[in-house]
Amino acid sequence: MSRPSTFGFLPCNKSRGMTSRDVVNHVQRRLQLELGISRLKVGHTGTLDPLADGMVIVAVGPATRLTPWMLKVNKRYRGVFQIGVSSTSGDLEEPVTRHSDLPMPGVAQLQSAVDSLHGWIDQIPPAHSAVWVDGQRAYERTRRGETVDMPTRRVWVEQIELVDYQPPNFVIDVVCGSGTYLRSLGIDLAARCGTVAVMTSLTRTAIGTLRLEDAAPTEDYQTPPLRLLDEHQKARLASPSGTRLLDQLREPAQMLGHLSQMQLTSDEVSRVRNGLCVDRNPLPVSMAREKSESMRSESVVGTPDNPFHGDNLDDVYAKESLGDAAAMDPQGRLVAIMREKRGSWCPYRVFPGPI
Repeated sequence: MSRPSTFGFLPCNKSRGMTSRDVVNHVQRRLQLELGISRLKVGHTGTLDPLADGMVIVAVGPATRLTPWMLKVNKRYRGVFQIGVSSTSGDLEEPVTRHSDLPMPGVAQLQSAVDSLHGWIDQIPPAHSAVWVDGQRAYERTRRGETVDMPTRRVWVEQIELVDYQPPNFVIDVVCGSGTYLRSLGIDLAARCGTVAVMTSLTRTAIGTLRLEDAAPTEDYQTPPLRLLDEHQKARLASPSGTRLLDQLREPAQMLGHLSQMQLTSDEVSRVRNGLCVDRNPLPVSMAREKSESMRSESVVGTPDNPFHGDNLDDVYAKESLGDAAAMDPQGRLVAIMREKRGSWCPYRVFPGPI
C-alpha cells in the first residue's frame, strides 16, 4: 500500500493573535500524528501579521523548496482604516493619537486617492514592520527606542477598490504583489486627502486562486505540543472525526499557475529527474509572467528604482525565481522547476515522483 503524500500545500485560516509560525507548528504536530512519524518538514510561504487574520499557506515536505515561487503569487486583502487618528505602528498595536484639526475627506476625494494608487507605487514600510534594516528587523530596533530610517520600496498593486466609507472608517479591497504593506497603503490614501489614518483590522482573503473559504479553519489544525498529550488524546487527533489535514493538501502544480508550464513526455521526465536538459519551450507566458518580466531588468538590490530595494530576503528569493517554468509529467504532477540555459531548459529544482 502506498503511503499518503506529504508533498503539497495546506491553505489555513489564521486567527487573529496567532503568528504564522504558530500555524506552521500546529500543522506540523497534527500531520505528525496523522502520519505516525516524528519528523516532518513544514514551513509557511509568506507571513501574516499577528494582528491580522485570514489565509496562510503552509508548505509540507518537499513543497517547502517551492517557497521562492510561492512568494510571487498575488494576494488579496480587505483592510479597515480609521481616519483622523495615527499611531507609530500604523495600526492599533501602539497607542493612537487623535487629530481633530485635520479634515474629513468626502467620498469623491477618497475615491480619487484610491484610483491613484494602482500599478507600481513607491512605499515606505512601517517602522514596526519585519523589514531588514542594517542587519536587524525594523520592529526590533523601533521597540528599543531607536529611530529607523526605513528604505523606500516599489510594490505592485494589481487592483484596489473602495468597498465602503462611513466616516471616519473606510474599507478597501486590494490585490497586490509580495512585499506590499497594507498599513502603509491606507496611510498613503489618507495622506493624499490631507489627513492621517490607522489600520483597525486586516484579513487576507485569497492567495493566488485559493480563497479564504478554501482554507482549513483553525479548529481543524490547532494541536497542542505533543509532550502535553496522553496516548488517548494523540490517537483521537491522529484519526479525527472530520477531514484529515492530509486529505486537504493541495497538489503543488495547482499553486504554480502563475509560472509558465512545460508538459514533459515520460522520456523527458526521466531525463529531467536525472539532471538533464530538454529542448522544448514552455507554454505561452501568462499575464502575471509578463508583469514579472518588467522586473527582471532591475538588479536584485541596491538602487531606489529597484522594486525590491531594502534587501528583504523573501524579496530576493522571489526576484531570483522570475522567468522560471514548472515542468509537469503526463499526469499533470510537478516534476521540476526549470531554468533556461544556453537555449535549453534545465532542471533547477527537482521533486520526487509518486511513491
